[in-house]
Amino acid sequence: MKKIKMFALSVLLVCTGLLGTACKGSDNSSKTAEAAGTSKASGIDKKGQKVGLILSGSISDKSWNYTAYQGLQLIEKEGAEVFYQENVAISDCADSIRTYAEAGMNLIYISSDSYQDVVAENASNYPDVTFIIINGTEQGTNYYSVQISDEEQGFLLGVIAAYASDAKKAGFVGGMEITPIINGNKGFEQGVKYVNPEIEIDSAMTGDFLDVTAAKEQTVAFADAGVDVVVPMADDASIGVIEGAQASGIYSVGTGDGQKGKGPDTMLTAVNKDTSVAYLASYKQFLDGKLSGDSIPKYGAKEGVVYLGEWLPASDQILSDDDKEKIADVFKKLESKEISVSIDQS
Repeated sequence: MKKIKMFALSVLLVCTGLLGTACKGSDNSSKTAEAAGTSKASGIDKKGQKVGLILSGSISDKSWNYTAYQGLQLIEKEGAEVFYQENVAISDCADSIRTYAEAGMNLIYISSDSYQDVVAENASNYPDVTFIIINGTEQGTNYYSVQISDEEQGFLLGVIAAYASDAKKAGFVGGMEITPIINGNKGFEQGVKYVNPEIEIDSAMTGDFLDVTAAKEQTVAFADAGVDVVVPMADDASIGVIEGAQASGIYSVGTGDGQKGKGPDTMLTAVNKDTSVAYLASYKQFLDGKLSGDSIPKYGAKEGVVYLGEWLPASDQILSDDDKEKIADVFKKLESKEISVSIDQS
């Protein structure tokens, strides 16, 4: 697996005479694909694919970008040559796309809907490249969206927070105010109210997925205001929430098992979101020519993307065995779709 360095790759393409020609590939008509409502790829050689991934954060975040990277590793096992770029600013996304296209990528994964407008504006420049936007809402001739049920993750986070809150006051710290985080917050509010409608909820967005300090400061402020359980949905910055809870002596529920080292005394468990499942599934659809422009698939608890992590030692201080059984039952109801989380609320 190769971590792309933008300048180095551009120099390599110029030196090898590939710059401007690496995008040549399929002779399939994009108009035919558009009319059929399916991807151009059909009967593709697994071993001949180049797949790139553009990430909004670091693969070490133990959350969103980490599981995206795991998905890329699964794709590599399918025989593809894979590449990734971390911490790509929205303003740099068009350059990243161009670099990947000129390097001969067949498929480019866009890890966040925050890049969606950039893809919509640039995809037509690279008709032989297929784009998949994770958590996107738009589709075009050669770009498709796949959604993750952030609202289900938020709902289960809210259920746990409600059972764990003695003060009847729970907090949610998000990163950028984009659709997935907004949906996660809506799910969190519904999960809390599902257990106890009387619990007060404090929510805040830091506006950044990388600023650990801002997330920690917001968590401390919540604790000072009486919040006694807090959850993050902020990619890399989620670590700041777990650290802030540890420093303030309040409980946290993580969004990745790898975060537990940051809150050894106060993190109860994690509600994980394994997006690698969606990456691998969509890659297989790409190979089979089954990506559809007619509908956008969503992956959640039923598909194994959202799941409950192990209970950590701190959970025994505040949650009874009966509480944990009730939480496990809620998760089963999410899996079976007996519980449906709404994102249509204002």
